[in-house]
Order: sequence, then C-alpha cells, then structure tokens
Amino acid sequence: MNNFNKVHDFLKQNQKLHSRIADFYHSLSVEAENQRTKLLLDILIKHELELLDFVSAYLDKASNKTREAFIQFDPEQNIDSLFSTDFNHAQVTSEQVEALADRFNQYLTSIYQGISKSNESQEVEILFDNLHQHTEQQKKQLTIDINEMNDI
Repeated sequence: MNNFNKVHDFLKQNQKLHSRIADFYHSLSVEAENQRTKLLLDILIKHELELLDFVSAYLDKASNKTREAFIQFDPEQNIDSLFSTDFNHAQVTSEQVEALADRFNQYLTSIYQGISKSNESQEVEILFDNLHQHTEQQKKQLTIDINEMNDI
C-alpha cells in the first residue's frame, strides 16, 4: 500500500462497502429459491446494516484530529473480486453464503488490523482496534444467529 488517505475518507468508503454488501445479499435473497438460505441472507443483511450504523457512529463521534489523520490505505484496491461468485444465484446454498460472508469479514479484519498496526497515532490505532473488535463481536453474534436459525 503506497496511498495515504484520511480516516474520514476511509470510513466513508467503508460505509459504502457495507451498503454494497447488504445490497449484494439482498439481490441474492431475491434470486435464491431455498427459504432457509433466504433467511440466512436476511440475517446477513441486518448484520451489514448494523455494521454500517456502527461505522457511521464512529464517523460522527471521532475527533476532528482523528478524522483528519492520514492512514496508509489503497482505495483503488479492487474489491470487485470479493463479490464474484461461481454459483448459480437461484440455487445458492447456506454453505456458499456463509463462505461469502466469511470472505467479506476476513477482508475487513485484515484491513482494520493492518491500519491499526501501520500508523503512529494512538487515537487512530484505538479507533481501528475498536472497529476490529466490533467486527469480531458481530461475527460471533452472527454465528449464534446462524446456529439458532439452523435449530429451527
């Protein structure tokens, strides 16, 4: 990564990513034929919208100094590959959806950890550590929600 951007710009891009993921899950849900898979996708949509709200809250509450701090992040990194699938959307299975959700989560986790470790500002480090911890907590909650869905 050679590009530097402000934390504010990164968080705005992050909001767009969560919105795009939620929209992607919605489009899969519309096409999916399996009701259990649709239920899982609905849970994932809710999960992404909660993450979007969480990032929005960070953007609103972060100090001006933190929002204006520069971080090393390449916004040109191609995220389209995250959205590529090799399955028939109408026949998508819960396992395929879970693998997709894990792919998105791993992407975000690696970014948060990388930014947290590669900057010099303690405030920025705390912000990205908190984003990482929240993402991990949401992943655990998502696992619980999925297991509860499977028990139905």
